[in-house]
Amino acid sequence: MIKIKGNQKRNIEMDLVPLINIVFLLLIFFMLTSSSMSGALQAELPKALSASKIPGKNIVIKISRAGSLELNGIVVGRDELQSQVEQVLAQTKIKAVEIHGDKNIQFELFGSLIEQIRAAGVEDFIFATDKLETQ
Repeated sequence: MIKIKGNQKRNIEMDLVPLINIVFLLLIFFMLTSSSMSGALQAELPKALSASKIPGKNIVIKISRAGSLELNGIVVGRDELQSQVEQVLAQTKIKAVEIHGDKNIQFELFGSLIEQIRAAGVEDFIFATDKLETQ
């Protein structure tokens, strides 16, 4: 004979530790990727009274105090800047460049970079500044 028990209760336990581990790993992953999206170089922009937002998408070049360059979030060398800008221009058809230059860079460096960018085919330049707070 087979014995069949009726209304037998099962003890079901859910182990939440793996779920918590996965949530923390995802949190760490998104924190690291979001911080790297803003770019590696920091530039202290000059201040101006006439600073305003310009709508539209442009090519962004950051110049750090030390003279390091970043093109659309990717670090590039000074020698390869012109060819990299030419490639971006060919892909995007954007003819304007936003320059986020540190306020303490040497003017000679700034001038040579402008020459390279203009030689790559850029037509318009936008110089990024911070809004000067008046009291």
